[in-house]
Amino acid sequence: MRRLRCRGVAAIEAALVMAGLAPLLVLALNMGRLAINGAAVDRAASNAARFLSIVPLEVLRDGSRRTVALDSAHALIDQTLAAAEVDVQTLRVEFLCDPGNCNALLATDTPTKIGVLVSVDNQAIVDFGTVPVTLAVYAEVGRDD
Repeated sequence: MRRLRCRGVAAIEAALVMAGLAPLLVLALNMGRLAINGAAVDRAASNAARFLSIVPLEVLRDGSRRTVALDSAHALIDQTLAAAEVDVQTLRVEFLCDPGNCNALLATDTPTKIGVLVSVDNQAIVDFGTVPVTLAVYAEVGRDD
């Protein structure tokens, strides 16, 4: 007779434990995805900075050819993020040369460093109405001209 009254206790205990463990599982999934996406954004910024470091200085000084080089670096970032399957909703890219922004490089400037700043908004796997986390990576490479 006593056994009949204790039948649902295990199910109730399992439900209580799962209610406490489910948020931890979601947190672990979100943090893992954040780490993987962060590594992909870092790789994309590094690839673009290395690419721009080997572009001849004459190309960076010339406005029209510089635009082609910067567009190629931006395409390299897009390809790297697509290959890593990063869900890019908002992508911001800034190319920095030694004196300032690479778009404003003068014909007399000689940059010794090229930097790439990449920012991506990372949405959570399970969205609780929170603001996306922004992953921002800066990669800088020296030029040997």
